[in-house]
Amino acid sequence: MSKDQLRGTSQALDERCSCSIGFRGLAPSVAFIVVLTTMGCSMLPGGQASHQQTPGQAPPASTTSAAGSRPAIVLGSATGAPGQDVTLVATLQSAGTHVAGTQNDLTVDTANASLGAGGKPSCRVNAAIGKNGSAFSLRPNGCQGAACTTVRALVLSMDNTDPIPDGATLYTCTVHISPSAAPGQYPIGIGGVILSTPAGQKVPNAAGRDGAVIVSGTKH
Repeated sequence: MSKDQLRGTSQALDERCSCSIGFRGLAPSVAFIVVLTTMGCSMLPGGQASHQQTPGQAPPASTTSAAGSRPAIVLGSATGAPGQDVTLVATLQSAGTHVAGTQNDLTVDTANASLGAGGKPSCRVNAAIGKNGSAFSLRPNGCQGAACTTVRALVLSMDNTDPIPDGATLYTCTVHISPSAAPGQYPIGIGGVILSTPAGQKVPNAAGRDGAVIVSGTKH
């Protein structure tokens, strides 16, 4: 990423996050990116105008119905029994667009499933795509336990702006199914999708496709 791109990114962060950014002309460390992500800051163009989500505020609307053949982040589904851990996979549908970075929010019904453990998100980036600046945070800020209804996922690298291959796994998350969850299908919503090109431009018309956890009738 060029100095001009970093300068533009820092200016955008200054405006969107009310953060004091001091990395003009310098690549921020992964730790710094994690801190900004935890605060709710966006490292991609087109991020939210506010640096935190108000407790109780509804998450961004899902764009599932509009995904179609548009550039999108697509969530899979996973099946498991009450009390079991299952893996949810997020993949990139590039639709012919060069995408170098992504951001989105995942929402879950925490009465039946969770996306975090020990106060941390249970998600990890796919190492094969080389996006070592990626970070995940529980939302809203300062939440604990069942109050953590959202995970913000940021997939990017400051020193690798190569396009992510179409169909590549972006990240995976371990979903813990509640021991008390009744058999049925529970949606994992996706919203706030932002895709960025290698040049740091926002990809227009980006969408998301919801996933689901399917709970079987056998308790573990």
